[in-house]
Amino acid sequence: MKSTRKQSLLPLQKRSRKAYKGKSRMLFTKLLTFVFFGFGLTSYSYKRFIDYYHVDQPKTWTDAQKYCREKYTDLLSIESNDDLRLMNSVSVPTTWSWIGLHDDPKSWKGVMGKDENSWRWSATSETSENGFQNWAPNEPNNIGSKQHCVVISPEGEWLDMRCTERLQFVCYNDTNPPGQKTYTSVQTLLSWKEAQDYCRTYFKDLAMIEDAEENTNVMSLLSNVQVWIGLYRNPWRWSDRNSNSSFRNWEAIEPNSEGQEHCVAENSQRYWADGDCHLAYFFWCYKDLTVKRIHTVSMKFLTSADLSDPDINIQILQQLSERFNVSDSNVALKWKTEPRKQDEETDEPNR
Repeated sequence: MKSTRKQSLLPLQKRSRKAYKGKSRMLFTKLLTFVFFGFGLTSYSYKRFIDYYHVDQPKTWTDAQKYCREKYTDLLSIESNDDLRLMNSVSVPTTWSWIGLHDDPKSWKGVMGKDENSWRWSATSETSENGFQNWAPNEPNNIGSKQHCVVISPEGEWLDMRCTERLQFVCYNDTNPPGQKTYTSVQTLLSWKEAQDYCRTYFKDLAMIEDAEENTNVMSLLSNVQVWIGLYRNPWRWSDRNSNSSFRNWEAIEPNSEGQEHCVAENSQRYWADGDCHLAYFFWCYKDLTVKRIHTVSMKFLTSADLSDPDINIQILQQLSERFNVSDSNVALKWKTEPRKQDEETDEPNR
């Protein structure tokens, strides 16, 4: 948060405990189950109702998270402008309030962690398998909350950098011989994303470094400049971890941390800023209630296919997915087998 505004973010004086309940916001997700035993089609639809609460009790971000998880579901995740408009209907004090967005330094500061916003390699989009790292002293430091890509120095040390900087870079291949990495230095000045696109076009990807020997091999290609390698991370995640929303509503020039602001608060205009997690603010919680509704549509068809064959099952589900345009990640198709009747009906008369 910019220094000219820091006085407005001082810890609030203790006030009486009070929660302001907002109108419910309703999200719709669907799980479809196709049932072939008679044959029939069953769909399960879920209506997700979310009540949200503004708690007029100053707490640190961690204590606010604990309170929300004990009393409700979690700190509030905000997924769209619709959520912001609904929050405007709640009368709250004119102050900063914690929401569920944070960027925990335990995931990325000097470690190769396994969390959602830990450092990962471009070639795999996964975190490090063996945890090898070679950070320079006091790195990574995420100055201004905007350093999410990595360079290697002529000394072989790693530093985090703004991904928009235009630098030279190193690409790699690993097919000749198989599994052994060969590195190529490219002296064209590109942003990290542009360098990634270039390496994926002409090589395998930006340099992936998994041990000290590979780090030395990359370092040997450098002159006196820092260059991009394939390490990056996705900053900021929601407290409930069930939301993967990329929606952001930062105030101008935010986030702008100088290394201590890893939690997010919003003001009465619904704009966000990063702040020191140890400060005490009011906060937003939400309570999640899910309602399940079942709808069944009967259907019959004739087929000579062996429906006990798992491969046939998979093919039919794929065709149904295409037929019903099932592309939503909240929708799934699966088989359910009905128990066989002990006495099958026949057209023959009783004897």
